Amino acid sequence: MKKLIDFLKENNISFEENVDGKKLCSFRVGGNVTVMAKPKNAEQIVALFEFLRENSIKNILLGRGSNVVISDEGYSGVVVLLSEINEIKIEDKKITVGAGVSMLSLATAAQKAGLTGLEFAQGIPGSVGGGVYMNAGAYGGEICQVMTSCTCFDKSSGKVISLKNSECNFAYRHSVFMENKDLIVLSAAFELNGGNAEEIRAKMDELRGKRIASQPLEYPSAGSTFKRPDGHFAGKLIEDAGLKGYTVGGAQVSEKHAGFVINRGGATANDIKDLVKHIQKTVKEKFDVSLECEIEFVE
Repeated sequence: MKKLIDFLKENNISFEENVDGKKLCSFRVGGNVTVMAKPKNAEQIVALFEFLRENSIKNILLGRGSNVVISDEGYSGVVVLLSEINEIKIEDKKITVGAGVSMLSLATAAQKAGLTGLEFAQGIPGSVGGGVYMNAGAYGGEICQVMTSCTCFDKSSGKVISLKNSECNFAYRHSVFMENKDLIVLSAAFELNGGNAEEIRAKMDELRGKRIASQPLEYPSAGSTFKRPDGHFAGKLIEDAGLKGYTVGGAQVSEKHAGFVINRGGATANDIKDLVKHIQKTVKEKFDVSLECEIEFVE
C-alpha cells in the first residue's frame, strides 16, 4: 500500500490508515479497513479511481454507510468516502448538491429556501449519493420524483458525464447505478416548487414525529432492512411470522417495528447477516414471500 499512500499524499487527498469499520456504517459493526480515502472534488475522484484501476487495488465506495455492513474480518482495500463532496447550490427553484451531502441537509436547505418537494427526505439516513443510488423514499416521496439530472463519474471510460432523470432507470428502490457499478454519483440536481418555509418546516416536523413514534431510532440500524414485497409490507410479514424481538447475538428484530433489524449492543456483522437469512427463510416458509434485503454486505 506504500505506492497508494504516496499517491494520496502527492495528490493532496485526505486519508486514514487502519480505520475501525464500525465508524463507517450506521450499524456500528465491522472490522478494520486498510485505507480510507476522502477525495474532495471530481478531479480527485477521477485521479484516484484511475490509480486504483491501474494498480488493481480492491476498493468500495461509501457515502454515510447507512445501507452497508462491513465484514467482521474487515476490508483489505480502500474505502472511498464521498463525505467531502458536499457543496450545496440553490438557483431559483433548483437545488444542486454534492453526493456527500446528507439527505437531512438537503431537505433542510430546501426548506430554508422556501422550496417544497423534499420534505420526505429529512428522515432518510445516508447521503444524497446513496439516495440516488437506491432511489430512496419515504411517506410517498421518492428521489426520482424531484431529481432532474445528476453528474457521474464513469470508471469504465474515465469520464465525468451527466444523466437525465429518464436515463437513470429509476424504479422502487432501484436505479441504473445498481445495474452499473462503474457509475459513481458526484452530484444531483432537484427541481422543486415554491412554498412557505414555515409550512414546510411544520410538515418536516410532522414526518419526523411519525418516525420517532414508529421506528427504533435509538438503536444503530440501516433503516428498513427489506424492500417492500409486492402486495405486502415486510414488517407485517415478519411480525406475523412471530419474529418480532427475535435475536441473534447482538442483532435483533426491533420490538418497535419488525421491519428494522437493530444492533441492541455488541452485534457483529455475522449476527446481522445470520438474522437476515433467518428472517428470509422463515417468511418464505410461512407465507411463500421472498424478502429482498436492502443492506449490502461488504467482504
